[in-house]
Amino acid sequence: MKCEVLIDWLTFSVKKDDPNEVIREYLGLDPALFQDTGYSLLGYNKVLRFSDICVCCEPRENKHFQNMGICVSMSGNGCRAFETMSRLGAKDKQGTQSVAFPALFRLLTADETANVSRIDTACDDREGYLDMDQIIAKTRANAVNSRMRWKDIHESIDGVNKAGATVYIGAPSSDFRVRIYDKALEQGVEGHWVRVELVMRSANANAFVEEMTNSENVGKLAAQVINDKFSFIERDDSNITRCTVCDWWRNFVDELDKVRLVSREVIQHGVERIRSWIENQVGPSLYILMKTMGIMDIYSIAASSAGRISPSRRR
Repeated sequence: MKCEVLIDWLTFSVKKDDPNEVIREYLGLDPALFQDTGYSLLGYNKVLRFSDICVCCEPRENKHFQNMGICVSMSGNGCRAFETMSRLGAKDKQGTQSVAFPALFRLLTADETANVSRIDTACDDREGYLDMDQIIAKTRANAVNSRMRWKDIHESIDGVNKAGATVYIGAPSSDFRVRIYDKALEQGVEGHWVRVELVMRSANANAFVEEMTNSENVGKLAAQVINDKFSFIERDDSNITRCTVCDWWRNFVDELDKVRLVSREVIQHGVERIRSWIENQVGPSLYILMKTMGIMDIYSIAASSAGRISPSRRR
């Protein structure tokens, strides 16, 4: 696939009191996976965590925090764990399309108490349309057609050599911001992989999720957002709005427009790897035990092994 679109951050809240209900119904996960972190976050006294998925409950309920319900926040790794392990949506967990996020968005849109405070959408160029040196040069030359006036370039240095750069368009506090960087360089992998991240908050985030439930063509939606917010241009007219859009940028957005469903990074979480190993290596033996000794005997074996798990694997 030349371009991919995936959800790389999501924070939402629902007016519920029971975090276990939210974990089961909105995340499609087993509450037993989540552990109390012992710290507070986002105005909540209690945070339950699994992977990088945080479920915040027991709001402080002072004059600044009232009627907050339950808040769920997942970073990039949390999003990947959610896609991999959630029971929401179809059962095909080895495909390349996310079925969990569209199902979650439908639930949030149907819930009048739900509020999406942030969603990050990652638009990945795997073909070679985007070149970071070109993007940096255009940003420095102010060859960007955008209502967002705030632009910045953060460069990192490894010793004496440049180790990468991130281009920011939009102020850090704004409801819409763009990050563009070399994802392959960040991950230390071969091949071309430039990521354009759309960071949407408040009304922008809620509107994007609502639009996602009305159309499977997430690429078209992302392309529409990009075309509305900014483009890299040739300075061939005194009026910036009449300047020609760069061919390479137009080609990237046009290719993005063709992406129909949210892409899914196929990973195996630690728990899923364990399940896969058991299924492949000892599945037949488990079946024999179940048929001869009963399911409770298998449960007894598992329960008696709890003390042999290292503290790091209990998390």
